[in-house]
Order: sequence, then structure tokens, then C-alpha cells
Amino acid sequence: MLLGRYGAAQSAIPAPAPMNYLAVQLKDGEHWRYTPPAGHTVGWAAVSAGRLDAGDSAGGPIGTGELAVFEESGAAIDFVARGDTSFVLGSAVKHPHELVMGYYSVHTSKATLDQGEAEIRRIGARLRQEGRLA
Repeated sequence: MLLGRYGAAQSAIPAPAPMNYLAVQLKDGEHWRYTPPAGHTVGWAAVSAGRLDAGDSAGGPIGTGELAVFEESGAAIDFVARGDTSFVLGSAVKHPHELVMGYYSVHTSKATLDQGEAEIRRIGARLRQEGRLA
């Protein structure tokens, strides 16, 4: 358990929001079912080794180096390892606001996105001027 709580496991670090983040290792052919806590309707998995079948909600098998975002649902996710497989799995309560995504950051409005990215550009210019950024 990297972050959150699942079954009897609880992370040493308090989760900043209702979310779980797990590191999972499965042997070739091993099955594992993740049942998200109540309210967790957002899920994702990233495979660092092996290949992972996670049903139709992942859009097909997930290979090494790939990230899959699952269809929004509170349903259990069944995983099957194809080869010895390591992956991280996250689930969370959906953010209550629409999100606006930029190149460097994510915000809850276009105005705050513009402000945040302007600040990133300002800091970058200052660091370049000071010779601390190429």
C-alpha cells in the first residue's frame, strides 16, 4: 500500500484525498480482483513489467510502460497477469469540479490555468536569466 487504505492495509502517509495507490505484483497467470472502496469511481493502472489483462474497462491489455484509465465506475476490476507483472493501481473519488488541463498543470478554471502557467513561465525566465536553467 503506497497511499490510502485497502482491506487491512493502510499507508503510513495520510492520503490527501479519498484515494488509494497500490503497488501490485502478480505471477504469470495469477488473477486478482480489486474492489474499490465506496465512492471510488475513478481508476487507473500503469504497468512497469509484464502485461496485464484488466477486462474491457481498460480498453484492452496493458503492456509494460503503458498507463490505462478505466471507465468511470465503482465496480470491481479483475486483473490477470501475462508473465510476471508489476504495476501500480490507483482509485479515487471523482474530483467535484470539471478540470482544465494545460501543458504544465491542471486547474479548475481557464483563468487559474492561465495564471498558473504564466507563473511557471515567469519562474523559468528568472532561472534562465540567473543561469540556473539552460
